[in-house]
Amino acid sequence: MIIGQKINRRNALKLLGAGGATVLTAPYLIRSARAESSVLNITTYDKFLPQDFIEQFQKDTGIEVRIRLTDDQGKQYNLLTAEGANPTTDIVTVAGHRYGQFIGSKLVQALDTAKLRNWANLNPAYQDAAWARFEGNLWGLPILAGYEGLVRNTDYVSEADSWGIMFDEKYEGLTAYMAGDFMSITMKYLGHDGDFVTYTDKVEEAQKAASQARDHLIKHKHMVRKYYDAASEVQQMFINEDIHLAQAWSGPAAKLIMDGVPVKLSVPKEGTYGFCYTLNIVNNAPNAENAYKLFDAILANPEVGAAMTRTSGFSSTISGVDKLLDERERLASTLPQDELERVTFFSSLNRSMKNEIIDRAVAELKAA
Repeated sequence: MIIGQKINRRNALKLLGAGGATVLTAPYLIRSARAESSVLNITTYDKFLPQDFIEQFQKDTGIEVRIRLTDDQGKQYNLLTAEGANPTTDIVTVAGHRYGQFIGSKLVQALDTAKLRNWANLNPAYQDAAWARFEGNLWGLPILAGYEGLVRNTDYVSEADSWGIMFDEKYEGLTAYMAGDFMSITMKYLGHDGDFVTYTDKVEEAQKAASQARDHLIKHKHMVRKYYDAASEVQQMFINEDIHLAQAWSGPAAKLIMDGVPVKLSVPKEGTYGFCYTLNIVNNAPNAENAYKLFDAILANPEVGAAMTRTSGFSSTISGVDKLLDERERLASTLPQDELERVTFFSSLNRSMKNEIIDRAVAELKAA
């Protein structure tokens, strides 16, 4: 879960978490013999892998974990490309909608789930998800997810199970959304493919669907208090009670919930979109077997997932995490299983087409 920075679908929402250190009280994995190789190099984002988890993993395995922090998918891609057949990192952290770029350039290797004895501990919604399967293979271990949701001030909006409430005249001037992201959601609300996966070689069909969404939003433009860009904007509008409803990413909503603001985040019946970060083993990784040991350690105990949620602010992909969070943390960081299964995670297919058509539709919406 996530706040504070300008966010959009292209930078995979570099948002801050609700955060805070946590101490894990149970071992992460069954102790095993020391690995032949004693090093594991990981490129990941700040606070994705809690320090106490790393320390316990090192103690249990004898493997020294070296972490190089990144703040951008492109930087990881450029580094791996430059290093070629001699990478200096074993694991990179890739968002699912960037898979096509990394896999197409042969920078990461397919995941062998047979090597993960704890694979079943991954939430079923992620185990064989369509976005995670590319060219017939799974390519990484899903660890943390973010998603767009309907956020409502519970003091003023008692129930909401459809995106249609964003167009209810009762809330005129009391809604807000990120224009580009909500354009895709409006396409989904109208029965179209807002992620453009089904529009390969169908540019006219894609354009027609986006135009329908654009026209629907123009028709209801009077409903909107603000098209916002930064998480801090939507948070402040809820705090000031300037709005009662919004499309927002899970991170800003989670921070509001943790701070005691009376809002609720949900996934309406029509569904929504999200992204998932995965840990991926680099092609020619010198310590690939150690990478599998780390993956298994992450999956071994839901306390690891709970710690990752608390430190990163994103939702864990591991089953059982919800039982380890307190009530407020659960409201902020988890979804009921049925709502989770309504999340369509962004695909890497047809990204250029999507960006071009959505950007044009947004410009026309704002100019109307």
